Amino acid sequence: MQHLDPGTVSMAALDEPLDTDSQVHLDGCDACASEVRELNSVVLAARGDFAGATLESPDSQVWAAIHQELGLQPALSTDPLTYPSPVQDATPVSELSQVRAKKRTFTPKFLIAAVTAGALTGAGALWAVQQLQAEVTPTVVAQSQLDPLDGFTAAGSASVVTTGDGVRTLQITVTEDQAEGYQEVWLIAPDLAQMYSLGVVGGGTSSLVIPDHVDLAAFPIVDVSDEPLDGDPLHSGVSVLRGTLAAQAAQAG
Repeated sequence: MQHLDPGTVSMAALDEPLDTDSQVHLDGCDACASEVRELNSVVLAARGDFAGATLESPDSQVWAAIHQELGLQPALSTDPLTYPSPVQDATPVSELSQVRAKKRTFTPKFLIAAVTAGALTGAGALWAVQQLQAEVTPTVVAQSQLDPLDGFTAAGSASVVTTGDGVRTLQITVTEDQAEGYQEVWLIAPDLAQMYSLGVVGGGTSSLVIPDHVDLAAFPIVDVSDEPLDGDPLHSGVSVLRGTLAAQAAQAG
């Protein structure tokens, strides 16, 4: 028997209509139907639609992690999903309720366990845990005041912010847009001969991604230029604001 090809299986998992022959085969083939169901569960998880997905019981290690994180008594160490009867001992239930009432702040470890227990298992659970553990904490690594150049009165500031995933952004604030054309942000070398354009900004605060290959030690100058609408990608030579980034000292703690 020739089974459905991967493309047709994918269409079925996405709830796309099939041609008559493919649908007839799917209705009568347990192997293809099982493959569609497995792939459809992935689709539902990606959409966040767990109501239509078949959930599996989590491993007992999930409850062990929750038990440890909440600091529960040894009497509650047994995974509640393994109880032979839905009727549980009143004392552990009461104790658990008291712990929940006292401890309202849930740490990332608890959220990891809760998500795992409620939604995903196996390889999917591992992926979710890894994603939640990669906490993205913004850190200011360098900053500078931006001073107006001749002919301009606007002020500004710039900060380089990094996150746990390694992305660097330039958070730049300009009090007002005084350009006759448009304002473009540059990172420039001390000799003013080499530079990188980061993008266009107006007045207010903007966030611009700094490319990974740009070495801020080699390009520490933040420059906001007045660029005419002439299609020339090079710096116009007219700067509105400029400042030099200074690295922030590491905070003890």
